[in-house]
Amino acid sequence: MIILGVNFSHDASLTIIKNGKIIASIEEEKTCRVKQQFGWPETACSRLLQEYNIQPSEVDIISFGAFIDTVINKDEIRYRFSRSKSAKNKEVMARVLSYTGLAKIGERDNRKVFEEEVRKLGFSNAKLEFHNHHLCHAVSAWYAAPFHCDLVYTSDGYGDDESMTFYIPDEKLGLKKIASHSYETSVGQFYSGITMLLGFRATRHEGKITGLAAYGKPTELLDKFRSLFKFENGILTRFPFDQKEMLWNKYGLDKNLTLSTKINFHSQSSAGIEYGKNTWILDAWLKEETKGHTKEDIAFACQKVAEEISLQLLDYTIKNLLGGKKIKLALAGGVFANVRINQLLFEHDLVEQVFVQPAMGDSGLSLGAAVLTDLAQHKNMLSGQYRFIDTYLGPDYANDLPAFINEIDHTKYTLSDMGIEAPKTIAQLMKDNVIVGFWHGSMEWGPRALGKRSMILNTFDKSVNDTLNKRLNRTEFMPFAPSVIDYMVSTYMPKYKEGDVAADYMTITYDVAPEYHEQLQAVVHVDGTARPQVVKKETNPYYWQIIDAFYKLTGCGAIVNTSFNVHEEPIVSTPVSAFKALEDDRIDALVLDNYLVRKKN
Repeated sequence: MIILGVNFSHDASLTIIKNGKIIASIEEEKTCRVKQQFGWPETACSRLLQEYNIQPSEVDIISFGAFIDTVINKDEIRYRFSRSKSAKNKEVMARVLSYTGLAKIGERDNRKVFEEEVRKLGFSNAKLEFHNHHLCHAVSAWYAAPFHCDLVYTSDGYGDDESMTFYIPDEKLGLKKIASHSYETSVGQFYSGITMLLGFRATRHEGKITGLAAYGKPTELLDKFRSLFKFENGILTRFPFDQKEMLWNKYGLDKNLTLSTKINFHSQSSAGIEYGKNTWILDAWLKEETKGHTKEDIAFACQKVAEEISLQLLDYTIKNLLGGKKIKLALAGGVFANVRINQLLFEHDLVEQVFVQPAMGDSGLSLGAAVLTDLAQHKNMLSGQYRFIDTYLGPDYANDLPAFINEIDHTKYTLSDMGIEAPKTIAQLMKDNVIVGFWHGSMEWGPRALGKRSMILNTFDKSVNDTLNKRLNRTEFMPFAPSVIDYMVSTYMPKYKEGDVAADYMTITYDVAPEYHEQLQAVVHVDGTARPQVVKKETNPYYWQIIDAFYKLTGCGAIVNTSFNVHEEPIVSTPVSAFKALEDDRIDALVLDNYLVRKKN
């Protein structure tokens, strides 16, 4: 039985389950090199099917991580498969005709269009399935968690009319929903609104707001933002939607919004249309209410309120729906890319342990969809067979490396095989302040670089943040994150304890012991926290050996680990994309497995 899980929205992705086992997961952007690519994961699918010797005709089921067939029209479906200009023109025309009342966008034949498009790709025998968006988030977290979780909490902008949900395990249903909050209450939409207000891109740059918040201070904005949300007796509401018509007229949105913007949000999904309108009202309210305040203070108030609401919902659920017992918690959804929120949830008195699904955003939907479909085939709803040991689920490009090595221009570059001395050699380079691009093995699943496609360097000089950001054309407010060897992490971060799996994937922050702030200055934020990746010998032995060698050289068991890419590019994938960073002087040295490549000058 071969199942493909697909996220067909932004952050397109693919997961393959074969005979009950997850064999691969990858985001489309990493293979096609287009940030946050949407629609059918064409290059990811081609690469993975080739790598695992699977023919399209052998695929039994294609499972989509949302009821996408009911929320987009058939012209948009065709466009998301082909991404051709002609398909886009037809999709835009369908919106225009519907908006002007000359035609109606309907659901009729949508499933048929999906089937037609997948048949064109050679999936001649595959059945199609569609699953609820937030259920897929929840499933991706609960079943991948390496321990039994008592509660799953999902939170994002919105999907299938919901923005936040809570699920508990159930013997018959697998997961049972015990609470849900609509798209109109979305914490994610609020956070994205602030992201856009401060000049960044929603669904992409929210992490910049998290970092910027640490530089802000409390102002009157805190109470203003708090007034947006009201939580009573388990029901969350959010202003300004109870005064929608009044504010629509107050801000003159009919006049101020361009026709193309209105048409772009026009959809066969009523929730999608309302979500767009709510975004415009919220944006207008935020612009008015934040006048005169600094970006740092706006970010501070946004982060604080997002933390408070997220924690309040969890607290109510545990105490009122779960009887106040101690729990182990699983998290998924884009809001939980926010490592500060994750830290606060973990520090709740009744939370024993937390697991954040490493691909917590919409790319993770492909995993949830594939698991849901596979569970239904095996009738084994509480199976532990999907639990993560690590997230190195992407292609390894091993077959590409020998040919690339042979093509290196030896008049411009030196090439050496480091052999068994590779960890010591790389450690010495970092000790000598060399910025190393590290490329090795199968790619990471999720947005974090975790020692397979990472830029690595020492932690001793905070100014390296500015240096590397300039070289990578990045604008970052967070320090870089550390990869910390397992036997030193509790020394640097006293609240860490063995079994804190969220720290394996850089999905949570910890307070750093003050006596190590200087040694780790490049990875400690102004609020005294760091976002670690705990490196273990059993899951990434090569990377562990490098940090171990660095510790023996320097007495420091942590290194800087940042994603191996230039600003607004996806994490590198092939040896060619990794080499481009050396060619453009983004890094000083490139490691390709055991090979070391440097410019001769």
